[in-house]
Amino acid sequence: MPDYIPSPAVNEFIFNQDTVDYVLETLMNRGIKVAGGDRLGKTIVFAQNKKHAQFIVDRFNKLYPQYNGKFAKRIISEDSYAQSLIDDFKVETKEPHIAVSVDMLDTGIDVPQIVNLVFFKRIRSKTKFWQMIGRGTRLCRDLFGDGQDKTGFVIFDYLGNFEFFRQHKEGLPGSESQSLSEAIFAKRVRLIHYLQEAAFAEDAYQAIRQSMVDTVLQQIRALNPELVSVKLQLQHVEKFKHAGAFVCLSDEDKRHLIAGLAPVVYMDDADEYAKRFDSFMYGLMLAQIEGTAQFNRGKKQLVETVGQLAKRATIPQIKSKLALIQTIATDEFWQSADVLTFEKVRAELRDLIKFMAEEGGGSRFVYTNLADEVLAVEEGKAMYQAYEFENYKLKVNRFIERNRDHLAIHKLRHNLPLSAGDYESLERIFTGELGTAEDYEREYKNTPFGLLVRKIAKLETEAANEAFSAFISDQSLSQQQIVFVKKVIDYVAQNGYIDQVSELVKPPFDKPMSFIKLFDGAKQRQLVEVVNRIKDNAVKVLG
Repeated sequence: MPDYIPSPAVNEFIFNQDTVDYVLETLMNRGIKVAGGDRLGKTIVFAQNKKHAQFIVDRFNKLYPQYNGKFAKRIISEDSYAQSLIDDFKVETKEPHIAVSVDMLDTGIDVPQIVNLVFFKRIRSKTKFWQMIGRGTRLCRDLFGDGQDKTGFVIFDYLGNFEFFRQHKEGLPGSESQSLSEAIFAKRVRLIHYLQEAAFAEDAYQAIRQSMVDTVLQQIRALNPELVSVKLQLQHVEKFKHAGAFVCLSDEDKRHLIAGLAPVVYMDDADEYAKRFDSFMYGLMLAQIEGTAQFNRGKKQLVETVGQLAKRATIPQIKSKLALIQTIATDEFWQSADVLTFEKVRAELRDLIKFMAEEGGGSRFVYTNLADEVLAVEEGKAMYQAYEFENYKLKVNRFIERNRDHLAIHKLRHNLPLSAGDYESLERIFTGELGTAEDYEREYKNTPFGLLVRKIAKLETEAANEAFSAFISDQSLSQQQIVFVKKVIDYVAQNGYIDQVSELVKPPFDKPMSFIKLFDGAKQRQLVEVVNRIKDNAVKVLG
């Protein structure tokens, strides 16, 4: 922990409920995932003491009740069952997946599957600190699937123990790829939207649509409203947890479901291979409906997959589906195949895919996801102006883009206030490591370090939404007022902040109705306070 934080403040910080909730949500959202992106990889949380460790576990169980109190466990030497938990933690598929430790797991434990380390305690011994980092450095083959080895790990440091994370620059960013749960949810929504068209009015198609609606409803109703990520989408959760919302989805409904709710839902299904097959088959259905070139590739992959299943006909479960498996390879099947046929294939074969993966050395299931095809890419000519920047300016931009999880930059991206130590680290980087104070003044004049970082790194959309959460959840706002707030959120996310509140009465905020006419005095003051606070968090220094 940096020296500028007084010792008595440590306990207040680490035992603060909001702080612990933020740490856990950041870990679950940004940590490296396994099992197709649906499960957090093995993680050690280094806690300050026994009471702190239990507090962390209790908050996790409150935030994520779907894991039934087994996903995260406290592991300390005083617990009689500690060694049993460690033995389970060493097994990739066994719970717990998060071990909250006080000293016991700091050194000596060898778990190659560990991909996330959370430093939630103050470390003063350099030797011990590097030993703790060593828990994440073990190599692990096929951790993310066949042929996809572990190549790095993530460090979350909340007490300033390791300011620059220099030794693993490329391994720090968390997982940004779409999880299987998110992909499947989005594809189901798209299919629900298509299946309401007249071409699919027959009862058989509507039965499939209703089944998908029921599944999506169940996922939405299972969301925990205590999570900040769920709170930010509360208006959509409240709307789409009712079956009536799915009677006829609009394009806007589809967009809100995919953009707002797909990233926060989860699937209670431990079979990664079955979920991969679900995603593949839903993609095949969409490719056929939309008439894209992806359909032929999907057809080839499905034929290859059932061909490999046919080679394992001695497995009873596969033998019972052999008639269907053999039919898929025929021309007759593909002449009449449509959504009804593909849904039958998905439902009956999904539980068989794991048998292909369990045989060592056998053919591997096709992992390709039938993504939307890129038809064209337009590159802006203005991009090349970047090469006209002075060398110093280039170095500053590169540093910020490549070190987005540097503690101070992370805080600025997430609208968290800077400490004196954060400011000093930015000053040292911009006027010491990358160049001189004269270089900085020449290129950026008197721009504060925090505002410069915001201009380049932007503000995370989730942080912008959270800043305006009081407006987002305000049921009294009119549609025009909501649109205005959304404009402001989009602007600060893209630009990092609003420089002067007077900009709220200028383009792009002045149409179709001005800020002054839209809101009463109280609401105007409330919105201005939020706008000013976002900028202040990049300028003012705590302590």
